Amino acid sequence: MPVPGNGTPAGSVPLDALEAEEIAGLLAAAAAVTGSLAGQPDAEAACADAVPGYDGMDDLHVALALAAAGLDDAIAEHTGILHP
Repeated sequence: MPVPGNGTPAGSVPLDALEAEEIAGLLAAAAAVTGSLAGQPDAEAACADAVPGYDGMDDLHVALALAAAGLDDAIAEHTGILHP
């Protein structure tokens, strides 16, 4: 994959560690909220309307949790910062 002058893979957006930590925290918080709302009829209906492609709140919860964990792994790999 070509790497531009800033050392990031082409098409990627460079983030500093604090920005990445904040995004990972937001993803983890969103995962916690969606997990709490899973099974609630109004929340499930809102998810179906607003977030097509996910099979309910449980599916969205898992996707957000995996995204948060993946970003935490990337932060650790590139900056040495690791969160539990």
